[in-house]
Amino acid sequence: MFYFPERERKRFYLNRPALLIIDLQNYFTSPDSPAYLWGVEFAVENIRKLKEGFEKNNYPIFATVHVGASPMMKRWWGNEVGRKWAVPVFSDVMIFEKNTYDAFYSTNLEEELRSLDVRQVVITGVMTHLCCETTARSAFVRNFEVIMVEDALWDKNEWYHFSSLKNLAHGVAYIAKTEEILCALESLEQDRPE
Repeated sequence: MFYFPERERKRFYLNRPALLIIDLQNYFTSPDSPAYLWGVEFAVENIRKLKEGFEKNNYPIFATVHVGASPMMKRWWGNEVGRKWAVPVFSDVMIFEKNTYDAFYSTNLEEELRSLDVRQVVITGVMTHLCCETTARSAFVRNFEVIMVEDALWDKNEWYHFSSLKNLAHGVAYIAKTEEILCALESLEQDRPE
């Protein structure tokens, strides 16, 4: 496991958070899919815990599914994600369809977050170094505080996953674990005025 020195200096405090579940769909979670991410089940379980924590404390939850492909993505990868593979793991939240890495690009995600006065996005899902990282950077330049949940994100392998988190920890995002977020949610709830 990698060590994140930025965590020593940069501590997060939850303040008007929303949970983002990026592309947790059968394209990446089904063993029958050509893009199945081996080991993703561990992240799915932690995302489930976070989703329950956000629901319990009445904080917003949004998800994305990747459908199709932008012209550049189609040229790069040579294929696109069809609707057959766009089934989300969690379908009981507001879902945004996207066709590129950035969850903000050509979606109403920012408008929804602003309408709820969200100040922080807690990012989970797949793949850490592509859609999750691009969304984190996009959120940052839109003036949202970003928290990446390292054990509720996953990628093709640990190298891509932890390399992305190390880069984001340097100047874009706080890095946290599921239990840290759940504890922070409980503290936030206790501090909420009656």
